[in-house]
Amino acid sequence: MKITKLTSQKTISNSYLIEEDGFVVIIDPGQDGVVETEIDSKGYKPEYILLTHEHFDHVEDLEAVRMKYRIPVIASKICSERLGDPKTNLSIIEDILSYFKTGVIAEERSPRFSCREAEIIYEGTYEFLWRGHTFLFTEAPGHSPGCVLITLDGRYVFTGDYMILNEEPTLRLKGGDPESYETITAPLLNQMPDGMKICPGHGPSYLKGREGEAE
Repeated sequence: MKITKLTSQKTISNSYLIEEDGFVVIIDPGQDGVVETEIDSKGYKPEYILLTHEHFDHVEDLEAVRMKYRIPVIASKICSERLGDPKTNLSIIEDILSYFKTGVIAEERSPRFSCREAEIIYEGTYEFLWRGHTFLFTEAPGHSPGCVLITLDGRYVFTGDYMILNEEPTLRLKGGDPESYETITAPLLNQMPDGMKICPGHGPSYLKGREGEAE
Protein backbone atom coordinates (compact mmCIF):
# COMPACT_ATOMS: atom_id res chain seq x y z
CA MET A 1 0.00 0.00 0.00
CA LYS A 2 1.17 3.51 -0.85
CA ILE A 3 -0.30 6.79 0.43
CA THR A 4 0.29 9.94 -1.62
CA LYS A 5 -0.53 13.41 -0.33
CA LEU A 6 -1.43 16.03 -2.95
CA THR A 7 -1.65 19.70 -1.97
CA SER A 8 -3.64 22.40 -3.75
CA GLN A 9 -1.96 25.79 -3.75
CA LYS A 10 -5.30 27.60 -3.72
CA THR A 11 -6.01 26.98 -0.03
CA ILE A 12 -3.16 24.61 0.87
CA SER A 13 -5.68 21.79 1.15
CA ASN A 14 -4.59 18.16 1.06
CA SER A 15 -6.04 15.32 -0.96
CA TYR A 16 -4.85 11.75 -0.52
CA LEU A 17 -4.54 8.71 -2.76
CA ILE A 18 -4.35 5.24 -1.22
CA GLU A 19 -2.93 2.87 -3.80
CA GLU A 20 -2.90 -0.93 -3.87
CA ASP A 21 -1.82 -2.85 -6.98
CA GLY A 22 -2.54 0.14 -9.22
CA PHE A 23 -6.03 0.74 -7.84
CA VAL A 24 -6.72 3.82 -5.75
CA VAL A 25 -9.14 5.26 -3.25
CA ILE A 26 -9.31 9.07 -3.21
CA ILE A 27 -9.79 11.05 0.00
CA ASP A 28 -11.07 14.62 -0.42
CA PRO A 29 -10.61 15.60 -4.10
CA GLY A 30 -10.00 19.25 -3.31
CA GLN A 31 -8.84 21.80 -5.86
CA ASP A 32 -6.56 22.64 -8.79
CA GLY A 33 -6.95 19.28 -10.52
CA VAL A 34 -4.11 17.76 -8.50
CA VAL A 35 -5.95 14.45 -8.08
CA GLU A 36 -6.65 13.94 -11.77
CA THR A 37 -3.12 14.94 -12.74
CA GLU A 38 -1.56 12.40 -10.37
CA ILE A 39 -3.93 9.58 -11.29
CA ASP A 40 -3.47 10.04 -15.03
CA SER A 41 0.30 10.44 -14.82
CA LYS A 42 0.63 7.18 -12.84
CA GLY A 43 -2.02 5.24 -14.75
CA TYR A 44 -3.95 4.44 -11.58
CA LYS A 45 -7.46 2.99 -11.62
CA PRO A 46 -9.70 4.92 -9.18
CA GLU A 47 -12.44 2.97 -7.41
CA TYR A 48 -13.92 5.15 -4.64
CA ILE A 49 -13.98 8.69 -3.27
CA LEU A 50 -14.11 9.15 0.51
CA LEU A 51 -14.96 12.49 2.16
CA THR A 52 -13.91 13.86 5.55
CA HIS A 53 -16.41 16.73 5.29
CA GLU A 54 -18.33 18.96 2.92
CA HIS A 55 -16.36 22.22 2.74
CA PHE A 56 -15.41 23.60 -0.67
CA ASP A 57 -11.64 23.26 -0.30
CA HIS A 58 -12.04 19.49 0.16
CA VAL A 59 -14.67 18.85 -2.53
CA GLU A 60 -14.24 21.47 -5.24
CA ASP A 61 -13.03 18.86 -7.75
CA LEU A 62 -15.46 16.20 -6.54
CA GLU A 63 -17.86 16.26 -9.48
CA ALA A 64 -15.08 16.40 -12.09
CA VAL A 65 -13.30 13.41 -10.55
CA ARG A 66 -16.48 11.47 -9.94
CA MET A 67 -17.72 11.91 -13.50
CA LYS A 68 -14.37 11.37 -15.22
CA TYR A 69 -13.73 8.02 -13.54
CA ARG A 70 -17.37 7.07 -12.92
CA ILE A 71 -16.80 6.05 -9.31
CA PRO A 72 -19.00 6.25 -6.19
CA VAL A 73 -18.64 8.63 -3.27
CA ILE A 74 -18.79 7.53 0.37
CA ALA A 75 -19.84 10.20 2.88
CA SER A 76 -21.79 10.62 6.08
CA LYS A 77 -25.48 11.38 5.64
CA ILE A 78 -25.05 14.94 6.93
CA CYS A 79 -22.01 15.61 4.75
CA SER A 80 -23.83 14.24 1.72
CA GLU A 81 -26.86 16.48 2.31
CA ARG A 82 -24.72 19.59 2.74
CA LEU A 83 -22.70 19.11 -0.45
CA GLY A 84 -25.50 20.51 -2.56
CA ASP A 85 -25.80 23.98 -1.02
CA PRO A 86 -23.17 26.71 -1.59
CA LYS A 87 -24.04 28.10 1.83
CA THR A 88 -23.23 24.86 3.65
CA ASN A 89 -20.29 23.75 1.48
CA LEU A 90 -19.05 27.36 1.98
CA SER A 91 -18.27 27.97 -1.70
CA ILE A 92 -20.40 31.11 -1.29
CA ILE A 93 -17.53 32.63 0.75
CA GLU A 94 -14.64 30.74 -0.85
CA ASP A 95 -12.57 33.81 -1.75
CA ILE A 96 -12.83 35.27 1.74
CA LEU A 97 -11.76 32.03 3.42
CA SER A 98 -9.00 31.47 0.85
CA TYR A 99 -7.61 34.92 1.58
CA PHE A 100 -7.46 34.25 5.31
CA LYS A 101 -5.74 30.91 4.64
CA THR A 102 -3.15 32.11 2.13
CA GLY A 103 -3.08 35.91 2.23
CA VAL A 104 -3.59 35.96 -1.55
CA ILE A 105 -6.45 37.94 -3.12
CA ALA A 106 -8.09 36.03 -5.97
CA GLU A 107 -7.78 37.72 -9.36
CA GLU A 108 -11.16 36.32 -10.38
CA ARG A 109 -14.14 35.50 -8.22
CA SER A 110 -14.47 31.80 -7.50
CA PRO A 111 -17.82 30.35 -8.58
CA ARG A 112 -20.33 29.01 -6.12
CA PHE A 113 -20.94 25.32 -6.73
CA SER A 114 -22.89 22.34 -5.52
CA CYS A 115 -22.25 18.60 -5.62
CA ARG A 116 -24.62 15.68 -5.87
CA GLU A 117 -25.25 13.49 -2.84
CA ALA A 118 -23.00 10.51 -2.18
CA GLU A 119 -23.83 7.07 -3.52
CA ILE A 120 -22.92 5.35 -0.23
CA ILE A 121 -24.25 7.08 2.90
CA TYR A 122 -23.95 6.14 6.58
CA GLU A 123 -24.67 7.50 10.05
CA GLY A 124 -22.62 7.09 13.21
CA THR A 125 -19.81 4.73 12.25
CA TYR A 126 -19.23 2.75 9.09
CA GLU A 127 -16.67 0.07 8.19
CA PHE A 128 -15.53 -0.25 4.59
CA LEU A 129 -13.32 -3.08 3.34
CA TRP A 130 -11.17 -2.45 0.29
CA ARG A 131 -8.50 -4.73 -1.23
CA GLY A 132 -7.37 -6.13 2.10
CA HIS A 133 -7.61 -2.83 3.98
CA THR A 134 -10.17 -1.58 6.48
CA PHE A 135 -11.49 1.98 6.60
CA LEU A 136 -13.45 3.01 9.68
CA PHE A 137 -15.55 6.19 9.43
CA THR A 138 -16.57 7.92 12.67
CA GLU A 139 -18.75 11.02 12.79
CA ALA A 140 -16.92 13.91 14.48
CA PRO A 141 -18.98 17.14 14.48
CA GLY A 142 -17.65 20.50 15.55
CA HIS A 143 -15.82 22.05 12.62
CA SER A 144 -18.88 21.21 10.53
CA PRO A 145 -21.90 18.93 11.05
CA GLY A 146 -20.63 16.56 8.35
CA CYS A 147 -17.11 15.98 9.66
CA VAL A 148 -15.81 12.45 10.11
CA LEU A 149 -12.52 10.80 11.02
CA ILE A 150 -11.38 8.12 8.57
CA THR A 151 -9.08 5.52 10.12
CA LEU A 152 -7.16 3.16 7.82
CA ASP A 153 -6.02 -0.22 9.15
CA GLY A 154 -5.85 1.22 12.66
CA ARG A 155 -2.57 2.96 11.72
CA TYR A 156 -3.51 6.10 9.79
CA VAL A 157 -6.26 8.62 10.40
CA PHE A 158 -7.45 11.22 7.92
CA THR A 159 -8.69 14.06 10.07
CA GLY A 160 -9.93 16.74 7.68
CA ASP A 161 -9.75 20.08 9.51
CA TYR A 162 -8.88 18.55 12.87
CA MET A 163 -5.37 17.97 14.24
CA ILE A 164 -3.75 20.37 11.79
CA LEU A 165 -0.22 20.84 13.11
CA ASN A 166 0.12 23.90 15.37
CA GLU A 167 -3.49 25.00 14.76
CA GLU A 168 -6.57 24.90 16.93
CA PRO A 169 -9.69 23.55 15.16
CA THR A 170 -11.91 26.20 13.60
CA LEU A 171 -15.39 25.98 15.14
CA ARG A 172 -16.82 29.38 14.20
CA LEU A 173 -17.80 28.80 10.55
CA LYS A 174 -21.42 28.22 9.53
CA GLY A 175 -22.45 24.90 11.06
CA GLY A 176 -19.61 24.95 13.59
CA ASP A 177 -20.56 23.60 17.00
CA PRO A 178 -18.12 24.03 19.92
CA GLU A 179 -20.32 21.97 22.26
CA SER A 180 -20.40 18.97 19.93
CA TYR A 181 -16.66 19.29 19.45
CA GLU A 182 -15.98 19.25 23.19
CA THR A 183 -18.40 16.43 24.02
CA ILE A 184 -17.99 14.15 20.97
CA THR A 185 -14.95 14.93 18.88
CA ALA A 186 -12.28 16.11 21.32
CA PRO A 187 -12.48 12.81 23.28
CA LEU A 188 -12.07 10.85 20.04
CA LEU A 189 -8.96 12.85 19.13
CA ASN A 190 -7.50 12.64 22.61
CA GLN A 191 -7.84 8.88 22.83
CA MET A 192 -5.86 8.22 19.65
CA PRO A 193 -2.70 6.35 20.60
CA ASP A 194 0.78 7.77 20.22
CA GLY A 195 2.34 6.58 16.98
CA MET A 196 -0.86 6.96 14.96
CA LYS A 197 -0.11 8.62 11.62
CA ILE A 198 -2.15 11.83 11.42
CA CYS A 199 -3.03 12.86 7.86
CA PRO A 200 -4.81 16.24 8.11
CA GLY A 201 -6.63 18.24 5.48
CA HIS A 202 -4.02 21.01 5.63
CA GLY A 203 -0.32 21.01 6.43
CA PRO A 204 2.13 18.17 7.06
CA SER A 205 1.39 14.63 8.18
CA TYR A 206 2.98 13.45 11.41
CA LEU A 207 2.99 10.77 14.07
CA LYS A 208 0.94 11.57 17.15
CA GLY A 209 3.29 12.19 20.05
CA ARG A 210 6.17 12.97 17.68
CA GLU A 211 4.90 16.23 16.20
CA GLY A 212 8.40 17.70 16.14
CA GLU A 213 9.34 15.16 13.47
CA ALA A 214 6.56 16.16 11.03
CA GLU A 215 7.24 15.85 7.30
